[in-house]
Amino acid sequence: SVQKKTSVILVSTNIRNKCTGLMLSAIISDTLLFKSPTCTEQDKEIAKKLAKIAGVDIESYGKEMLKAGTDISDFTPFQVINIDSKEFNDKNAKFEISQVNAVDLDSVFSRQSELEDAINKEIKEKNLDFYMFAATDILNANSKIIAIGNKADTVEKAFGVNLENNTAMLNNVVSRKKQMLPNILNNLN
Repeated sequence: SVQKKTSVILVSTNIRNKCTGLMLSAIISDTLLFKSPTCTEQDKEIAKKLAKIAGVDIESYGKEMLKAGTDISDFTPFQVINIDSKEFNDKNAKFEISQVNAVDLDSVFSRQSELEDAINKEIKEKNLDFYMFAATDILNANSKIIAIGNKADTVEKAFGVNLENNTAMLNNVVSRKKQMLPNILNNLN
């Protein structure tokens, strides 16, 4: 695994600060600064060692790094919904979940109408039953979603929320793989 290889590298070589910074950045990005359910204790231990070698404070470095990667103001709505998007085919539905990381959900949702137009176009072109767009607040570990389509009620059931104006807040939900997709799959009719 990558974690075991990282441990071996740390133990067996004297890593320069530039490389340790890159490795630390990869762990921070992958674990959303240790807030993702995909984060392991080994991720935290390795990150502490890397931060010490690189001479940085994990929290401040991590927050600045994550903030820097969230500016989507110059992206078209189509680009925004396709930054990180995956299509799924289940026997009961064909759907797509896209996700962007953000530190300011209001700025993302100030473009809701444009995003919905792009989503509706994707639904029509791909013949989807529904589409869920999630803007994940990486500092507070929540996701605000837009869900559209003839089976968008699946999202309501999956997360115990009511869509208002096609949106809902998913508290403590940040991982598509470990949280979003399993909940949706378990609630498809």
